[in-house]
Amino acid sequence: QQYEEGYDTYPQRSRKGLFDATMDASKTKSNIQRRESVATKAAHGAADMTRRMVCGGLAGMIAKTATNPLDRIRMLSQTGEHGSASKLTPIQLFRSVIKNEGVLGLWAGNGANLLRVFPSKSIVFSSNDFFRGTLGTLYFG
Repeated sequence: QQYEEGYDTYPQRSRKGLFDATMDASKTKSNIQRRESVATKAAHGAADMTRRMVCGGLAGMIAKTATNPLDRIRMLSQTGEHGSASKLTPIQLFRSVIKNEGVLGLWAGNGANLLRVFPSKSIVFSSNDFFRGTLGTLYFG
């Protein structure tokens, strides 16, 4: 063949055929893998969020149980239930509760507080982590 202007020196090859079938199969396979990885990530994300909610709720319950004696003394001093007409100091209230109700009297009403604390702290804990991760990627790349 002569090399004339307007003529291609190399014959055009068709991209149709076995090459396209292989490409379509690999695209389909990658789409399936992508869908599986998205589903797997969603499952792991849901499990992670559940774990964070349980951990947050348990942490709140432990903190509330540890500080309940102080809360009970504060409440008794505000209501004036434990004692005579005169104001008692927190130490006197503490001794009065132990004398009249025993050591477990310092944790009276703790069960109701735990039922209130678990859901609220679990939501706060998991939301905090979720929004830190989401907004952190928006602001800090």
